[in-house]
Amino acid sequence: MKFCFSDVGLLKKIILAISVFSFLTGTKAQKYTPKKIDSLISLSFQLADRNEALKISTKTFRLSDEIGYYLGKAKSLKADINTYLGLGEQEKALNSANKLYDIATSEGDDYHTGQALIARALSYAYLGFFEKAMKTNKDAEEVCKKIKDNDDLYSSLGQVYAGRAEIMNLQYESPQKTLAYDLKSIEYYKKIKNRKKRNGWLAIQYSSVGYTYIDLDDYKPAIYYNKKAYELAKLENDSINQAFGLYGLGSAFMEMNQSDSSVHYYKKALPIFEKANDVYRLQYIYDDLASIYEKMGDDKIYSYYSKKSRELSDMIRKKEKIETDKVSNTIIEQEKQSWYKSFYIFIGSVVLLAVIFFFFTLKYFKSYKEEKEQKENMEDDLIEKEEELSHLELKINDAFAELLELAKNNDSSFLSRFKEIYPYFYNKLITTYPELTTGQLQFCAMLKLNFTTKEIANYSNISVRSVETRKNRLRKQLEIPSEVDLNKWMMDF
Repeated sequence: MKFCFSDVGLLKKIILAISVFSFLTGTKAQKYTPKKIDSLISLSFQLADRNEALKISTKTFRLSDEIGYYLGKAKSLKADINTYLGLGEQEKALNSANKLYDIATSEGDDYHTGQALIARALSYAYLGFFEKAMKTNKDAEEVCKKIKDNDDLYSSLGQVYAGRAEIMNLQYESPQKTLAYDLKSIEYYKKIKNRKKRNGWLAIQYSSVGYTYIDLDDYKPAIYYNKKAYELAKLENDSINQAFGLYGLGSAFMEMNQSDSSVHYYKKALPIFEKANDVYRLQYIYDDLASIYEKMGDDKIYSYYSKKSRELSDMIRKKEKIETDKVSNTIIEQEKQSWYKSFYIFIGSVVLLAVIFFFFTLKYFKSYKEEKEQKENMEDDLIEKEEELSHLELKINDAFAELLELAKNNDSSFLSRFKEIYPYFYNKLITTYPELTTGQLQFCAMLKLNFTTKEIANYSNISVRSVETRKNRLRKQLEIPSEVDLNKWMMDF
């Protein structure tokens, strides 16, 4: 039987539909070559929709496994990590990084081993395990230095130093210190010969440097670097990095009190981040737009963005807690295993130390006795001081307990009651800084009461990161040096 198509366009559409169906259903009628798999992985890196990107990288891993293509599996895992980090799924990013590390080390692949360690370090940092993050970052540096291919070497070392700057930034190191590593990263990226790869990494890092200059209150270079990031990303049709450049420009203009320009760039970035489901960046933009419209006196739009910010913040906070608990348990289990391995050595050391200790205890018993008496006297003094402190605490306990209860319930009367209990502080604050908004005054009140970042986040129904961002902005607005503790400054004000 013969089929005749009078409409050539219809024939083309049917062929295209069959091809798409074949890919999506995973049919084996088409043999996927390493070249085809590589092109699909490249596509996943370019997609703004990260959930779609994840579907592709999951599929390319399976296809690579079917044909025994190691590099395809490694690249797919790297794409997974990139997507999970963008989605804020730190635990999943860490799991993919561990999987990549295992297969890369078994293949003697220094490049992908280094990539796995770089990703591990970032995941640890975002989850708050900073010491482990910095150690892993330094391990990554040593592995990356062994990479033979120059472009892979330069891109990897660039990521190492960019990651180090990010870890330091999350620990509130001074921007001057992080800037040194950011600029070192750029110098390595500039050495990459492949234009597309070079422009991609530079776009990311130019945005990062732009944000650092915002922290330094140096807005001219902040705008310069974010514009460069946007232009490079646009040249390569990279929507995600375009959004990061636009976000940086919005942040810079907000700090310069140029609300119209800030809103313009934020609203250009919003649809890209919404498509990418970048919850962290979305929450920051919603929060900033709420602040802008609050200052402009537009209560309706302020309420809209404030509500969206709170909803995202609550979701992020819950997710961060779950992920941190899971990773913390994993780290504890790893440390247990390490402890078991050295158990017998430890027991032998304890026995030896016990013998030595016993010998010196007998020899210096008199001296020990005197030290014990001194310690007992010190403990008596400490008990007396604690009793005095308890008496003082009882005097202020009632008022503080009332404020604490209002704060815990996020009660709207918290600020008005605070004014009554701390009138001198409140009047001095609004007189010295009349530009502070109601929200900022409430934030200052909580700092005055010495609430921790975590407590403020819990009481205000926002994420820890949001509290940290507000602290940074308040510090700059009140011109408080970075080395001064913000809570102590408020308590001494």
